[in-house]
This record gives sequence, structure tokens and C-alpha cells, in this order.
Amino acid sequence: MTIVTSFHMTLPDGADKKPPEWIHLTPAGTFGGKDGRGPFTLKDPKAVIQRSMHMTGGKLVVDENHATHVAGPKGESTPAVGWVVELASRQDGIWGRVEWTRRGADLMGDHAYRGISPAIGSTADGTVQWIEAVSLTNRPNFGVTTLHSQNNQETRMDLAKLRRQLGLSETATEDEIHAAVAKGVAAVTLHASVAKLVGLDTATSGDALLAAIAAKDGQVSAHAESQMAALQAEVKDLTTKLAQTSAESWVEALGAKKVVTKDMKATLLTLHMQDVKMAESIANGLPALPDPSLSMHHMHTPSGGEKPTPLVQAMESALIPKDKAN
Repeated sequence: MTIVTSFHMTLPDGADKKPPEWIHLTPAGTFGGKDGRGPFTLKDPKAVIQRSMHMTGGKLVVDENHATHVAGPKGESTPAVGWVVELASRQDGIWGRVEWTRRGADLMGDHAYRGISPAIGSTADGTVQWIEAVSLTNRPNFGVTTLHSQNNQETRMDLAKLRRQLGLSETATEDEIHAAVAKGVAAVTLHASVAKLVGLDTATSGDALLAAIAAKDGQVSAHAESQMAALQAEVKDLTTKLAQTSAESWVEALGAKKVVTKDMKATLLTLHMQDVKMAESIANGLPALPDPSLSMHHMHTPSGGEKPTPLVQAMESALIPKDKAN
């Protein structure tokens, strides 16, 4: 397990107000900033020293509050108060031998600053690669950005802080951080789009947005249910009309083949609309009409004055016109 130690780099007091010749630049091993940034690891001090002296031409500038990196790009004055002309690896980290300018010596003699803050370069996993410059500061700090000062005025990516804010592990790579940031940007864009869709401001909180969506969904559901009920009523009405039309056609066709009374016609019509098979079963039991192609040349009259049976009467009424029935 990696232990992150908050480290505060202070300047040693010089004898007789003389500025210190050697100052402590970085701790040894693993360390972190007071504000929680890190951890950082000094794995190969000799390589760091060699790379640092090569990149700076053998002299690391010592300025005030990172003026070289903050004020310099703005065209402002950034005078050096000293130069680190030698680096050495010791048991407690890397030290630098400083040649102070007159202004630097006065500042040190006057105890104007209580500590130093190195500008170090590091990889994504926090491995220290080089020391670029050193600043006198009253708020020293270590971190992952190029300038290890809490008052850093440059906008730089604090990878350790990003990992924490994005819920990533301490070992998350830069690619993983960028991917998580991209997802966050997409989520923000989606949030804004949905907010506009429901008529809210893009800055609306997530809870308020969810409540608005739920209300909108309720309105949509109620409208959909109303539309569905109306459609179902139309389908039912149409089905009833089709069933009635089919039943009327069937009863009409049945009357041409079977003896169907007026009351029976109404009953069969209703029954056919409800149960076609049942209606057809009853219809099959009805008496058939005589073949209209037959000619009745002789009507048999029952002897003894007996009345004809109902079936005979039905046949007679169907075949013989009323004006010739007697």
C-alpha cells in the first residue's frame, strides 16, 4: 500500500542572516501535497538530476511564487533571486546548491519567505522526471501539476484530483481519465437536451429534471390511455355493425330456404351476432320451404271436416296465393 505523506518544505535559517547554500528540493521515496494531490515517487534521483541539469542548461532559476511560469507568459518582469547550479541526491531526497543574487540574499536575510516550491515534471502515475525551477513561497506544496504551488494561477490538469472527482482508482491512466471526462461531458449535454425538451432551464438540478420527466410521462400516459379507449370503442362499434350486417344477410338467405317466422327471425338475428354456430344449428332444424318449381294440381282435403295440420297450413300459405286459397 502506498502511503501519502503531507510534506512541508521549509528553508533553513542561514547563519548571520546569510542565505542557505543548499536547499531541500524534493523528498525521497513517495510523497504528496498538503492539499491531497499525489502520490508522487522519486524512483531514480540520479536520472532526475541529469535530466534536470540538461533541460535547464546547468542552471535552475530560483524566483518568487513561480513568476517565471505565471508572470513570464504575460510579459511581466520575472527576475531571478538565485540559481541552482548543482543538484545532489541525499538520503532524504534531492538538494540544490544555490548561487543567490543580491535581491535573493536580501530576501533570505530578511526572512521574507518561509519555504520553497519546486516546479517538477512527472508522469501520469506520479513518477518524478525532472525539476524545472524553484520558487520562494510562503505556501509550499507538492502536486501533480507542473507548478507545485497552491496559488498556481495557471490552468493545468490536476490528475489526482480528477481521479477522485470521477470516482476512478489512484492508478487510473490518462486515457481512462479522458474517457471518464468524455462520458461526463456527454451526460451534461444529455441533461441539457432533456431539460429543454421538458421546458426547463439547462441548469436545472437532476432531481428537478427527474420530477419534470415523471410528470410529463404521466400526462403522456393519460393521453395515450384516452386515445386507446376511443380507438377500442370505435373497433367495438365497427365489429358490432359488421356482425349485424352478417347476421341480417344470413337470416335473409335462410328465409329463402326455411320456414322462418317474424319472431324467429328476430331471435335468429340476435343469436347469430352472438354465436354463429348455435344459430346455424337451430336453423338446420327448421322446416324447409317446398320447392317452388312444383305445381300442386290437387289439394287433398281431410275427410270428416278435419282441419289440416300446421305444417300443411304453412305449406299451403307458402304455395297458394291468398285470393285463391278457398
